[in-house]
Amino acid sequence: MLDNYDNNAIVSGIEGLVNEKNLSDHFVLSIDGPCGSGKTTIANELRDRYGYNIVHMDDFYLPFQERDNNWMSVVAGHMDFDRLIKNVLKPYKAKRETNYISYDCHSDRYLQKIDVNLEKPLVLEGSYSSHPILKDYIDIKIYVDIDNKTQIERLTNRNKETVDKFVAMWIPFENNYFKTLKIKESSDLVYENSQ
Repeated sequence: MLDNYDNNAIVSGIEGLVNEKNLSDHFVLSIDGPCGSGKTTIANELRDRYGYNIVHMDDFYLPFQERDNNWMSVVAGHMDFDRLIKNVLKPYKAKRETNYISYDCHSDRYLQKIDVNLEKPLVLEGSYSSHPILKDYIDIKIYVDIDNKTQIERLTNRNKETVDKFVAMWIPFENNYFKTLKIKESSDLVYENSQ
């Protein structure tokens, strides 16, 4: 566990795990944790330094018309894991050329085709990226934690208009996922992002 992380320390920790597990340039790394904890920042650092693919879990939300009526009572009930496995993880692990269509939950529509580079590692970034249903495809699991005060400050700075919805709905929904499925406890590396 690393408190008050910095990107260099996290990248060094990931490099150490890659070497320890003797992974080539073809592996899947998940970066999970609460919203606002810094997952995208870490993924972007890996992309900028080494050219890693980034696949955002937000691109794999289920469209609203495809969600079950009781999706809020199901852990990760809004995620399209089937599409993620079929279109990205399974072909990537088999070294078959692949791409996927990103989804935008704000406009509730599919947007653009994104190609996956088979010559580079793949970062699965976002909450729900370490869900057990994906375990056969993930080689390294990272969990980035954040204290509640810092999380609210970051979400407020990001978008003041939506922070109340995050506090009332999305944060409890995520926390239920982390607790129920023991995501933090099952991770290879845990980073604490706190002030």
